[in-house]
Amino acid sequence: MNLKALKTLVTGALMIATMSSLVGCGGGGGSSSSTFGAYSSPFVSADQFVDGLNVADNNSILDDSFVVYYEDETLRSLVPGEEDWFVIYDGEYNEYKAVSLQYVRAIIYYDYYANSVALADEFRAIETDDIFNGDVNGDFFGDNYEVLDYVGLGVYQGRNSGFLYEDEEGTTDVNLMAAEKEKMEFFTKASKISMTYQVSVNTAMSLVSLGKKVESAMKKGKSEILPEDQKALTADIERLTGKTFKDVLAASTDSKKKAELLKDVAKKIGTTTGNLENRLLPEVFGVKF
Repeated sequence: MNLKALKTLVTGALMIATMSSLVGCGGGGGSSSSTFGAYSSPFVSADQFVDGLNVADNNSILDDSFVVYYEDETLRSLVPGEEDWFVIYDGEYNEYKAVSLQYVRAIIYYDYYANSVALADEFRAIETDDIFNGDVNGDFFGDNYEVLDYVGLGVYQGRNSGFLYEDEEGTTDVNLMAAEKEKMEFFTKASKISMTYQVSVNTAMSLVSLGKKVESAMKKGKSEILPEDQKALTADIERLTGKTFKDVLAASTDSKKKAELLKDVAKKIGTTTGNLENRLLPEVFGVKF
C-alpha cells in the first residue's frame, strides 16, 4: 500500500485516538462544517493548540511558542482532582505558561468550522481581558492557565496556584501513578468513542491503540510514516475491518461490492451499516464512498 492511501485510512483513527480533529491548521475537534456559529475543540491536543497560537500570533521562527512538558509529564496532572496540565513557552509574551487541556477544549469560539487557530484567537482574547482586568499572571487562582517561574532542575512553579509542573527526580510512586493514569485515559477515550460513534468497546479500544501506533510512527518519521511501519499499520487496519485495501478499492467502483463490504465491516466492528457509512467513515476516517 502506498503512503498516501495508508494515511487516508489511518488519519481518522489517529485523530480520534489522540482526541484531535478533522480540520487543518493543527486541528480543533469535531467534523468540518461551513456554517458560521459557535464551536469548541473537544479533541484538541497540546501540540495543536500551540500550532494554533503560532498562526494566530503570526510568529516568526525566532519567537515561536512550543510545548515544554506534555500533560503526562507534569506533577500537577497527577494530583487527584486536578485537570491535565501542559507547559508551553509562550513566544508572544516571552514567558512560560501552564495550561489546562480541559480548559482549552471547553473554550467556545465563533467561526465557520472547528479549528485551532480560531481557538487560539479566542484564548488570546480571554488572556487580554484578564490582563486588562489586572490578572497579568493568568486567571486569578490559576485554575485555567497561569504564568510560571523557573525554579531550577527542570521545575516550574505557578505564580497564582503555587503548583509545581515537573518533578525532575520522578520517584517510583509517581511513575506508578502515571502508568495508572495512562491506563485510565485509554479506557476513557475508548468509552467516549464507543458511545459517540456507536461501535463496540473492542472496536473503540482498537481505534485508540491504532491511533497511538500511528502517532508514534509519525513522530519517528517526523510527519512521514516510515516504510517499516507501513506494513504493521496496514495489518492492524485490515484486522480491524476484516477487509484488505484491495477489497476497499474494488468496492469504491462497484455498488454491489460496496453494499456487501459495508455490511461485512459493520458487523465486524459492531455497528450498523448506516452508522458506518454516514458517520464513522466520513467523521472518523475522513473518507466517503
